[in-house]
Amino acid sequence: MIGDNLKIWKYAFASIMVTISVQGFGRMSYGILMPFMKKSLSLTYAQAGLLGTATSIGYLGMVLFAGILASKWGSKKLVILGTLLVAFGLFFISMIQSYLACLAGMALLGIGTAFAYTPLVNIVVGWFPKHRGLMIGFLLCGLGLGTVISSLFIPYFTAWFSNNGWRILWILYGIISLLSVVCAYFILRDPPVPLRKKAQKSGSLIREVYLHKGVLTVAIIYGLIGFAYLIPQSFLFSFMLEANLDRYSAGRIMALGGFISIFSGPIWGAVSDKIGRKKSLLITLFIGAVSMVFPVIYPEYIGFGISQILWGSTIVGMLSLILALSTEQIHQSYAPIALGYATVFFAVGQLAGPGLGGWMIDHMGGIPSALLLCCGLLLLGFILSMQLKKDVVNEQAALEKNRWNVNSK
Repeated sequence: MIGDNLKIWKYAFASIMVTISVQGFGRMSYGILMPFMKKSLSLTYAQAGLLGTATSIGYLGMVLFAGILASKWGSKKLVILGTLLVAFGLFFISMIQSYLACLAGMALLGIGTAFAYTPLVNIVVGWFPKHRGLMIGFLLCGLGLGTVISSLFIPYFTAWFSNNGWRILWILYGIISLLSVVCAYFILRDPPVPLRKKAQKSGSLIREVYLHKGVLTVAIIYGLIGFAYLIPQSFLFSFMLEANLDRYSAGRIMALGGFISIFSGPIWGAVSDKIGRKKSLLITLFIGAVSMVFPVIYPEYIGFGISQILWGSTIVGMLSLILALSTEQIHQSYAPIALGYATVFFAVGQLAGPGLGGWMIDHMGGIPSALLLCCGLLLLGFILSMQLKKDVVNEQAALEKNRWNVNSK
């Protein structure tokens, strides 16, 4: 028992480090650094939004290959390769001087994330099937930690280094990402039992996975969340500056949301292991949607603070719950395929979110219009989540529990 608990904490630590790099720094930190990059590179909001879209393009273009390569090379090798690519991209962005070069660097971040993220989920689900909600929640802690680090550091780095403060931060992110590679190398191992059947007919995959009602519903919800969640992360910091909050206050508010989100994933994962994924997902989607309304109706310090408290307490929970749901709708041997399939929808949503959000800001009423779009997308996800069949999820959880008990004897 002690050995199992130690293993859980070791894998949780390594997973958090990797996620800090590939998601926290590679994805979430851009929105906080964006106002300073926008000014330094003379970008419009539409161009700034497209930089976030470039990362999503890189992610979408490679996520389908991640599972194939992981089955040939092993998930651990893909995690290490992906994190290394992210580290290189972070160093590259710190040196860019043009918009096109920045586009290339942001795309590289997406490619690296695709190689690292899904195989990492496969590893923790393979090792800890009885605690998948909790472990996926730990894995996603890196989202919040990346936001906290960026939010706390950016006001000081831009003050100390003037226009080059954002470049120094990208370098710091790259150094931490190299440390994450070291952690992954020494701690992570591929699961001892393959997660997928050796022989699967393409026809059965179409029927059992791609056209499965539960998998498809979860995938669409995941796509809506992907569409929504990068919008506030990309533009809320800028909105606070436009509302005449100083950079230190804005940084503290963003750090507050990031700090709360560190605990959001594990807490909602553990809660969902008890009360069910569907009920937990409905709660998080509704609270997340409400959080986007506060800064629109009350663009003051308190309004932004309440928004970030609610958003931070739910966003990572949403992601961890969807990842767990995607592996529970069907037989466990198809779980990695379902996860990769759902992730494609998520990547497509991320592809559209920042770009459309930036366009709406420039042409349809500023940043509040993009935040209301985020709210609407999450409410649509809430409606679709009500269609998930609770008994299917519970049945798969019971089957997985029995399989684990048999393998443990």
